[in-house]
Amino acid sequence: MLECVGRPVISAEAAEPGGYPLEEAARLKRLRELSIVSSGPDPVLDALVDAACLAAETPIGLITLLDGERQWFKSKRGIDGDGSRRADAFCDYTIQSSRPFVVPDAARDARFAENPFVTGGARIRFYAGVPLEIEPGIRLGSLCVLDQVPRRLGTDVRGLLARLARCAAERLLQSEDRYLLSRLDSARLNRAKGEREALALAEQALAEGLFTLHYQPKIALDTGRRVGFEALLRLQKPDGSVIGPAAFSAALDDPALSRRIGSFVMECAVAQAKAWEMAGVDFGHIAINVSSSQFIALPGGRCLVDEILGATRSAGLSSRRIQIEVTEGVMLSQQGDDIGTQLEALRAAGFIVAFDDFGTGFASLVHLKEFAYDQIKIDGCFVRAMTGSRADHAIVKAIIDMANALGKQVVAEGVETVTELRALQELGCQFGQGFLFGRPNSAPALQFSSGLAWQHDPVGEEPVRLRL
Repeated sequence: MLECVGRPVISAEAAEPGGYPLEEAARLKRLRELSIVSSGPDPVLDALVDAACLAAETPIGLITLLDGERQWFKSKRGIDGDGSRRADAFCDYTIQSSRPFVVPDAARDARFAENPFVTGGARIRFYAGVPLEIEPGIRLGSLCVLDQVPRRLGTDVRGLLARLARCAAERLLQSEDRYLLSRLDSARLNRAKGEREALALAEQALAEGLFTLHYQPKIALDTGRRVGFEALLRLQKPDGSVIGPAAFSAALDDPALSRRIGSFVMECAVAQAKAWEMAGVDFGHIAINVSSSQFIALPGGRCLVDEILGATRSAGLSSRRIQIEVTEGVMLSQQGDDIGTQLEALRAAGFIVAFDDFGTGFASLVHLKEFAYDQIKIDGCFVRAMTGSRADHAIVKAIIDMANALGKQVVAEGVETVTELRALQELGCQFGQGFLFGRPNSAPALQFSSGLAWQHDPVGEEPVRLRL
């Protein structure tokens, strides 16, 4: 099938690649994506090289991959080393075309006569390579056979090498699939592990009384007076450290656990409101966030309206002391129709209902006319960006104007700077909440020395902060 040949010298000018093709950037990108250069030996590729050497009756066989500077031996037989400079690689010529590349006698070919593979210890005289084309025009390297004597390659062997090269290309793509699957499986396992840990943490917190509420003040922007608080769930670990909901967020997505956690928040907020009221503290109201699972009436149980009315009436607490905040995610849940009915019932009983995180959902405008509510809370991401972005400023202005036209109150979340405060005041926003007015804190840590949360220093630019 192979025979020794004598062949005239081929000039370098006749066949020099002349620079890399336009597809080179895409080729290198795919090589990086496949992550196969450093992925270790592959017995399937080794078997393909063995088959190529057997078919071509050559002592040397390779599967190579070419990056920007080097040729790497992904699989090899009969040759030392792990690669070479790309400039010395026969395979660099092979990947310039989708056809096989054959050099019958490298010593008599001007392109390779001075090549270190020819003049050095390998003493290569014959080369035949088929490109590993994984996509049209994307050739990563070569399956090749080499010998130390001149040869001529028969047609039948060329065909067999081409089939082996296609198998090698498919194997490279399979390695990409395995890599992606391993990453996907790893991500799934890590996510599942994290969710299990979050659920266990929430269960422990409910059983051992580790959940607690922190309260962040809500301020009237025209007078600077505190009008209420939002209750925010925290978990106090046995060592005294406090962590936020990100550590147990999976529990808030679990219907059964989120319902139990929601009931805990409501009961604690009602108890705290009653305690402040009995102590003569003018705290205004406490706003609580509710989940979609709380709206579901379980067999033999109560729905959200029943729970809230029962808790406040049992405590002898006015409905104006508790506000209900509902996100768009809750409104988009499968209980959407029943949620609207229950929100109407809560408003009829005197509770204020707020549409929380407004602007972050795709259907917010639709819900403005579908659901019963009294306030719109602008998400903090718009508030923080509004002073540096005309687009975000326009969004905040549009929300405030729309709410005013609908007769709804507006609360801006995430207010952190005086600049943001002044911009909101100019736009006619009624209420604000954020670090500028106070960080969330436990009830015992709050100090109620004044109804004012801030007032302007007549001399300086920054507000003078007063204790709550």
